[in-house]
Amino acid sequence: MTDKKQVKGLLDYISLKPGEEAELAPNSVDYVFGMGLGATEEAKIFAKIGKLYHEIENMRDANNQIDVTDKTKTIGRPKKQKVLELHQVRAFHLWRIAQEFPEGIRQDLTNRYMIAYVQKLGKTSRPLAGKSERLWTVGNSDSLEQSVSRGKTWWEIDHKWHSDKCSEFLYGSYTEKKP
Repeated sequence: MTDKKQVKGLLDYISLKPGEEAELAPNSVDYVFGMGLGATEEAKIFAKIGKLYHEIENMRDANNQIDVTDKTKTIGRPKKQKVLELHQVRAFHLWRIAQEFPEGIRQDLTNRYMIAYVQKLGKTSRPLAGKSERLWTVGNSDSLEQSVSRGKTWWEIDHKWHSDKCSEFLYGSYTEKKP
């Protein structure tokens, strides 16, 4: 194995024989890469300073590319869980009330009947208060029925008012993450 020839300039590179390997000469006291052998001391110093400056700038760029901020944090109001949207809350509320009915009667309970039942309950024996009252008084009956239907679809409530998702949520084993 032959040693590689050290190349300090263009003339050294041209003088290479075919198949001969070469490497750039390292910087020394009398030689700075790109300056040649006849450069003044001041030129060599400025070349070294320029090279150091260039290396420092490259390190700064590399450090600026590293992003240490937390991307999970968002600006603005926190998002509600999907479970807590209006449609889902209405359907869950009706599901809870439907559980008080016997199994044989539940299959005949329609959304319209359940909405009317809750609104009637709110005026009589169990008055609705605060946000519970607003669930059933805001909007007309058609929009309430649509809202309950959307919520029932999300909760997977069947025609007999059975839902595993609602049961899991009620008893604390529901694992849905925030959207």
